[in-house]
Amino acid sequence: MSPRRFFSISLAAALALVAGMHGLAWWLQPVYGDLTRIGGYSERDFGWNEPIQEFHPLLATFGEWTHPVDVLVIGDSFANLRPRQQWQNWLAAQTGWRIHTLDKHRVDVGQLTASEQFRKYPPRVVIWNNIERDLKAEYSARETTCGPLGVRSAQPLKIRSSEPLPRLVHRSQTFSEINSGFARRWLFKSIQHALNLETSDTLRASLARGDLFSNRVATEVLLYRKDFAKSDWTPVDLDRIRCGYANLARQFEANGMTRFVTALAPDKSTAYQPWLARGDILPGSRLNELLNPFPVPDARLETVLSGAIAKGTRDVYLPNDTHWGSAGHRLAADAILAMLTAEGLSR
Repeated sequence: MSPRRFFSISLAAALALVAGMHGLAWWLQPVYGDLTRIGGYSERDFGWNEPIQEFHPLLATFGEWTHPVDVLVIGDSFANLRPRQQWQNWLAAQTGWRIHTLDKHRVDVGQLTASEQFRKYPPRVVIWNNIERDLKAEYSARETTCGPLGVRSAQPLKIRSSEPLPRLVHRSQTFSEINSGFARRWLFKSIQHALNLETSDTLRASLARGDLFSNRVATEVLLYRKDFAKSDWTPVDLDRIRCGYANLARQFEANGMTRFVTALAPDKSTAYQPWLARGDILPGSRLNELLNPFPVPDARLETVLSGAIAKGTRDVYLPNDTHWGSAGHRLAADAILAMLTAEGLSR
């Protein structure tokens, strides 16, 4: 074979391989969810198909805090991941409040409460938004001293007229957003799945109902293996978590003008466990035990979200992700506002 012919054949083969990987990536569809990305599962099968609701422009602010606010939210990815979809926009839409969000992983509470910004513009309410599975790791190893919080009061926030509507956004299927690298990962993971050699943190489980998600394979759900961590929580762990939040409340409420509340987000496995074909594959949630009693007001999102799921609300959590869909964010905002009203913090 001549060198020119060998080069031509090699080039054609390489181009065919590249085209094939891009074609496969387009067929799999652009990667969106953390569970599909981690586990190498197809967005074609597990991607959401009902539109997501986003706010353009944002009604809440995120990032560096530089301006007076009514409500300061401090949270993990459930408060920060996709700003245009977050529940804070829904809460602002219902109330007209000025709401700002900080990433709790970048916040030193002592420095924040001692800062000129916090002293000059104390928020009326601080909402701490945290996922269930991280609670033990965050608080149970700390040595804390608990005691009564004492009298807690704050002026209620007045609800102002707002109600701007979000925009419907469809899941992208454009060729320009494909990820050929994910196609290679999908091929590798497909072999692992076929040989029952799965090593990722994504768990694929069957559902007893097929009406809970908008993805194509709606009788299956992707879950996060790290949700298993709550199987070893002890009563001592629960007490330490409670103490951790009581101490946070003391720091934020020391100025006499701010009230501290929580919105603890249930794991996806907690929310959907009653509807798994085999619910015994995951440990039971400890949120109800943790929150009865709890030292600070909590929005009890696990009750609200589970109730909506039981009624058939689709995509409360995204089928390809550990996080909420539009329904989940809207329900969270409703529950948080109801809690604030019950506590006399809004009127």
